[in-house]
Amino acid sequence: MGDNVKTRSWEVEMPQPWESVKVILSEPEKILPFFPYFDSITGDIVRFHVPRFLFDFGYEFRLVVGFREDSVVYTFTGDKGILTIIFERIGNKLRVTASWSGFGERVMGKPLQIFAKGIAEAVKEFCSSMTCPTVKISEGNWGVEYITPETAPLIIKRIAMNLGKDFLIEGEAGDGTYLSVEVHGGNLKKLKVKQGTKESTIEADVPLIELGSELFEGLPLEKKFRIRARKI
Repeated sequence: MGDNVKTRSWEVEMPQPWESVKVILSEPEKILPFFPYFDSITGDIVRFHVPRFLFDFGYEFRLVVGFREDSVVYTFTGDKGILTIIFERIGNKLRVTASWSGFGERVMGKPLQIFAKGIAEAVKEFCSSMTCPTVKISEGNWGVEYITPETAPLIIKRIAMNLGKDFLIEGEAGDGTYLSVEVHGGNLKKLKVKQGTKESTIEADVPLIELGSELFEGLPLEKKFRIRARKI
């Protein structure tokens, strides 16, 4: 790379097999909506929006995905420049390198750092969700072996991979326990669990990428659920 290319990298622990990473990255239309600055995707045309950058420019690119033995490369080519995202397996870590060559190179350091970190965290979380005990049985319906505070976030992220950033999950267990989860803009907004006459409602604003077990602790979830999920 020449001196005029701005580059930033970020590494995360990645215990999942490299093949799982490649499966996630082979469907960019599912993972891209959870990248920082993402705006939209139509076919192979991707649009990003970097707020507060000069005059609030948007960036439209044509995406090409390339696979190598130990890396995956997303190349975004647009009229303002070329954005390259390289995903590499380094031991038990995933390294994401974001490079920009084009308009505004000198001031793109911070946005690229946010980009590399956000992408690495997104891929890590969605790869972990691939191991959750969830089986899709038909369109919009999922069978869940057992929901616990630890598996609930993975199940929600797994469904997000199919439905995007705005969806509603509703579920019912054999004893009548009712569960609902509302996700808007990639953030968990509302969690409701009803068991008999007791109802718990949690209002939140947690990005799915950061969603952990804490929100689900103490809820009556330790059972098998049949759940439905749909876009909203």
